[in-house]
Amino acid sequence: MSRDNLKGLLDDMLEESATQIEAEATREREALETRKAAPAPAPKEVAALEAIDALTGLTQEDLQKVLGGAAPDDLLVVLATADDVLQRRILGNLSQESVRWVRQNLEHMDHVTDAERDGARAKVLKVANVLLADGEISAPEPEAIGADEAPGAQEKGLRDLLTDLVRIAEQSGTGALEQLASSAGEPLLAHGLTLVAEGKKGDALRAELATRRAELERRYAQRLEWMGEALVAIAEGEGAEAFRARLFES
Repeated sequence: MSRDNLKGLLDDMLEESATQIEAEATREREALETRKAAPAPAPKEVAALEAIDALTGLTQEDLQKVLGGAAPDDLLVVLATADDVLQRRILGNLSQESVRWVRQNLEHMDHVTDAERDGARAKVLKVANVLLADGEISAPEPEAIGADEAPGAQEKGLRDLLTDLVRIAEQSGTGALEQLASSAGEPLLAHGLTLVAEGKKGDALRAELATRRAELERRYAQRLEWMGEALVAIAEGEGAEAFRARLFES
């Protein structure tokens, strides 16, 4: 991306509302609290980030931690030399004040040498790797690297939770899973952990899980139908009491 295009992107960023960013941050905080309630996994070795584009695989909250720990001058160089996706992801996680600072300082920025570019990237990656090693952030999601949107915190949290459960079983045996069932957070997962702890496996386990899954799918399908009917009622001006009687009391 040219520097002129970056300036245009910065101008657009300054005009946008921060509501969407704040809403996403709220969802990520809620997902993080859910993960904190899950059992702690056994320690595992985490590979260090080697390329600056790996930052695009971080969740919004984790990327904000990295940006908060990086020196502004280093971020400015990274922004000036990054590709479109990384520029958008970084700018989307900066405060309006920081975006203004970048916009102002970009005007006075000289040509960035390869050495300056590599040095700034190395410093920002060092911040990320320290946070990663300390467990302050999670490893980037491989499929999200290079993508415009950050990986969803809820989906990432579930993937991490499932991986941790498999790791716990691998290290401590399936008996260790029984006490985790109540904190699993997902009905199918909680039910399945109880079955596994009881010794169920193979076709018998799959059959019971299929039965439970079908039951949960029926329940959720009904909820979706109710939501759809409520939206139709709103669009057509149906009264609340008539709607309730039609859908829930007939």
